[in-house]
Amino acid sequence: MLRRFGIPLAFPKGERVAASMGSVLHGALMERIPCSMAEHLHVQGMRPYSQSLLFSKERGQAYWRFGVLDDCVAEAFCSALSRDAELNLWQKGYSVRMGAIEMQEEISFEDLADSFMEAKEAPRGVTLSFLTPTSFKRKGAYCMMPEAQLIVQSLVMRWNLFSRTIRLEEKNMAERLAGCCKVSRYALHSENFSLEGRRITGFRGMLSCRFGGTELARCVLGLLSAFAPFAGIGIKTALGMGAVAARAWETRAKNERIVEETDS
Repeated sequence: MLRRFGIPLAFPKGERVAASMGSVLHGALMERIPCSMAEHLHVQGMRPYSQSLLFSKERGQAYWRFGVLDDCVAEAFCSALSRDAELNLWQKGYSVRMGAIEMQEEISFEDLADSFMEAKEAPRGVTLSFLTPTSFKRKGAYCMMPEAQLIVQSLVMRWNLFSRTIRLEEKNMAERLAGCCKVSRYALHSENFSLEGRRITGFRGMLSCRFGGTELARCVLGLLSAFAPFAGIGIKTALGMGAVAARAWETRAKNERIVEETDS
């Protein structure tokens, strides 16, 4: 089951809210869940969740966002975060107050896939909004450019790792799907993400891609786009990077179907 939920946060007056604090929040979260689960998650190369700190302009407050790809992890997180309203950030020397958990979307891998594979028309494209700094790693080096193949590969890897029934395992699938994506517009800028005393340079902003290729290819690309807000894109998604919102286009006109959108 895929779950996406969030928690409003109230920081002490005067404290700056930045995306890089996602790593601090992650540390506080790990202290709340059972030690056995925290240790298991720590050794996983790719974790079954994404989390990030956003700021909602509409609400005028910080918002802790989660996308979880595993039932047991989702239940553990919700249980740990609903026990009390104070979250101690010992690295910062203060606590933040948490609001009630807001469950925004729940859907199975199978139902999400069916919604695209059984649709009357495959999507024509997608607009991705990168809400926190996003980056990739290739051949041991950081890659801060939003290449289609890196984006698709990131999502295909996560889907195949955590979906137990539906697999996307065709040979060179990410490369072939990336060849069906053509950037139509973008508004991106570089931004640093501070993590344990070092800075990772990533990108943030909006990127629109038009889908080509077969109808099946467009359906799979639409599916991956809808999956992105749960999984995140790129590296360090469990620590606050790579948070994404997505809008898939049903036509090439301005009419768009919202797959996921945050008010941040």
